[in-house]
Amino acid sequence: MTSPTWSRPGRPPAIRAALLPAALLALLLALLVGVAPSPAPAARAAAAPAPASAPARPNIVLLMVDDMRADDLRFMPRTRRLIGGEGVTFSRSFSPNPLCCPARASALTGRYTHNHRVFHVYAPWGFRSFDDRSTVATWLQHAGYATIHLGKYLNGYGFMREPGATSGSSVHYVPPGWTQWRASLDGGLPPGHPARGSTYEFFDTTLSRNGEGFQPLEGQYQTRAYGRIAREIVTRRAAGARPFYLQVAFTAPHNGGPIEPDDPGDVKRSDGKLEHFGTTARPDDVKGRFDRTLTAAPGASWHDPDFSDKPAYLAVRPPLNDAERAAMLEETRQRAEALWVVDQQVERTIETLRATGELDRTLVVFTSDNGFYLGEQRFRHGKVFPHEPSIRVPLLMRGPGIPAGAIRRDPVMSMDLAPTFAAAAGVVPPATVDGQSVLSVARNGDVGWQRGVLTESRPEGSIVRDTDEAGRPLGGGGTADIRYAIGVRTAHFLYVDLATGEEELYDLRTDPEQYVNLAGRPEYAATQALLREVLSRLRACDGAECRQPLPPELAGG
Repeated sequence: MTSPTWSRPGRPPAIRAALLPAALLALLLALLVGVAPSPAPAARAAAAPAPASAPARPNIVLLMVDDMRADDLRFMPRTRRLIGGEGVTFSRSFSPNPLCCPARASALTGRYTHNHRVFHVYAPWGFRSFDDRSTVATWLQHAGYATIHLGKYLNGYGFMREPGATSGSSVHYVPPGWTQWRASLDGGLPPGHPARGSTYEFFDTTLSRNGEGFQPLEGQYQTRAYGRIAREIVTRRAAGARPFYLQVAFTAPHNGGPIEPDDPGDVKRSDGKLEHFGTTARPDDVKGRFDRTLTAAPGASWHDPDFSDKPAYLAVRPPLNDAERAAMLEETRQRAEALWVVDQQVERTIETLRATGELDRTLVVFTSDNGFYLGEQRFRHGKVFPHEPSIRVPLLMRGPGIPAGAIRRDPVMSMDLAPTFAAAAGVVPPATVDGQSVLSVARNGDVGWQRGVLTESRPEGSIVRDTDEAGRPLGGGGTADIRYAIGVRTAHFLYVDLATGEEELYDLRTDPEQYVNLAGRPEYAATQALLREVLSRLRACDGAECRQPLPPELAGG
């Protein structure tokens, strides 16, 4: 189906494609490494040799969904077979700040939230706060790649002002480094505009056409439209001489419009308050697909008989009632139906890569920006906090040199994606990158859990710490740390330090459901002290500091 296009006449191109032949560009980069036109922390695009078993410059395709739990992979058999079955499944993949905008900024930059500074989806953060001058797109474009983004970008794109601007919108903005820009608009077009749509309207989405115009997808189901456009891009790029980097960002299974007759809506909790159950949207032909097999939400049976050991932000949550469990079940079924459609598009994308002869020289990665609660810790739905359903995400990877059907248990984080793609392309990322490439782990096997995973969260209301981000008292006039929850995840423990002064500690070996808060227990005092020490080193880390090894007592597993 062809969509009409609305253009903005008289505007010069908003993106700069790589104009030099790849070989000449590589030579210039080798001579000029470290000299970048951007005033931002520069992407040091020095070429490095790729492994002998892989092509020197593979294509890279990133398929990212929104709010998908790790255990939601059960609804995606094609993805498991075609990517995990033909590559590796990372069973310990984490989103250290499980919220859309911070997590996506980490995936783009390879940096933790406290370094990229996108703390929330709303102003003064969101899209407008993102320094986009050094991302995986700029690194790869400088190395001669064609770089393409399709779908959801950062929250606020379209209606928020451009980064660095003081007013206006971003409807015509194209971030540096993108050869082809097909991002969905969260808003920004005036009422009555023929192309007005939204990222979160699944049958009325609007895409940017390289900042010059718009492509409305009104009447088309977003996931299927993205799949079709992605296949068109792959076919077109396969005919070119340059390798390509394509990231496709599906909004599903995030909640969005339109409101449907079977949506649960508002449900009364046991404390009398109303809980709104927002759901995703899906096409008619998949509705009811999981009604017989899905009989309960994954967290419906989560039951902590003694909630008194929990910090206040959890303790105030009442137990779930039957009406809420029914609403969670409907939400779970709708999410599964939406992911089934994504699964179809993944299969067709792989088929297109195969038909064009590109599959064997393409690194294909499937993941989510963050996980999602569905009853655990008495969260009816949502994310943000660092418990397992929220921070665990699926991560599957296939490509040159990667064995088929392997499982990897080393920890992987959102900020590892960008340096992994850089390594595949033979590019050295900036020294400020906090993550590390996991390409060698994918190809050669685990090396053991050696790093701590720093967990971070958005601000919560007006609650701030009485220290700066490094933990130093504010008496000297520093800036307060606005993160509500920071913590450390290791192979066996989750430790959380809250801005209220409360703490959480869970032993995942004996309590994988995270029922019992062990903070303050004498028998865990030594472990808690050790985790506090690790957190003190990580909470404001930068670059290689974020990759320092754990103490032997916490490593491995």
